[in-house]
Amino acid sequence: MEPGYPWYSAAMAKIRVYLIDDHHVVRQAVASMLAATETVEVIGHSGDPGIGISEVKALKPTVALVDLKMPGLSGLSVISEIVKARVGVRVAAFTMYDNPAYVWEAINAGASCYLLKTATKDELIRAISAVASDRGYLQAEVTMPLLKRLAHEARISDAKRSLTSREVRIVEYLADGLANKEIANRLSLSEETIKSHVSNVYEKLGASDRAHAVAIALRQRIIE
Repeated sequence: MEPGYPWYSAAMAKIRVYLIDDHHVVRQAVASMLAATETVEVIGHSGDPGIGISEVKALKPTVALVDLKMPGLSGLSVISEIVKARVGVRVAAFTMYDNPAYVWEAINAGASCYLLKTATKDELIRAISAVASDRGYLQAEVTMPLLKRLAHEARISDAKRSLTSREVRIVEYLADGLANKEIANRLSLSEETIKSHVSNVYEKLGASDRAHAVAIALRQRIIE
């Protein structure tokens, strides 16, 4: 039994891993590190995304460790292709980028794990084990930024739901610099009705004036 991994038993089959990373030195280093463990078997690796996808489909490893930034086909596309192939391979994104947008996109593409290349050997093995066991894994360093992004997306969604479609249209007209009378003409409504709508928009967005309302709407992507 390997010290430090209570979940590992000598009777367990090794976790078969395939690496897709265009950096030769990184691939060799990770492959050597994993090969030195009793829990993981590296069955292949490639620096070419297309070849990597083909070999993953043919070899059917337990886990595919995929870099996100590669020339030609992106890592996100590689993840998506592997998942769509439905060959039972679980995918772990392995990257230098801790941007929550990348985490979001990788998970949406089908990755079960997001791990930075700064991870320790122990964390890498824990992540691979979690993914092999059909569990997800997020490195601590990327969890909080992702949670903040999710909270931000929730606030945007709430704001979009709270404004009616007419109010969103009015905010768009405000962004175009139209006066209440001009907006009223565009929507075939009275100027008083537009004033009432604008007042409601201010209250819902927490805005103090037109410029503030437009700034909030743009920042929260209620309007483009």
